Amino acid sequence: MSKCMIIPGLLLGALTLAHGPAQACGENQFNMGQGLRYRNLLAPRPATVLVFDESAANRKQLYSGMVRAGHKVTVVSNSEDVSRATNAKRFDVIIAELGDAGEINVSPGSKARVLPVVKRQQRNQPELRDRFDHFVIDGASLGQYLKSIDHLVQGKSK
Repeated sequence: MSKCMIIPGLLLGALTLAHGPAQACGENQFNMGQGLRYRNLLAPRPATVLVFDESAANRKQLYSGMVRAGHKVTVVSNSEDVSRATNAKRFDVIIAELGDAGEINVSPGSKARVLPVVKRQQRNQPELRDRFDHFVIDGASLGQYLKSIDHLVQGKSK
């Protein structure tokens, strides 16, 4: 074998090992290279999401992140709007604070699942875990919301 064939082969092998494989990270986050700064979160199962949030302006970035991930998000700020929205449209997931989540009436034919947002000190309450398969803690990351929505849409329990 000639030296001309060995050197390009060694260079190709060295470049392959130096770069390394693209890796998939947790929370459905895909990193497409080692030096890439922007990481995009994707929803593997896009859902129709209703968010009941009286102070939605504070979490506008969170909800726009859900849209960028692939979900169809409707945000309402009072209980009358929740009733109107659920009567007018079918939702897969309804997100609301724990106190409001208990008041949301999901019609019997609906497949909507409620995802409560709880305060950190409420997370260990036994009645919370008895009533809801999944919940998110107030201030959770976009990735945590997306993961919980995915589990609810897929029908997974904890």
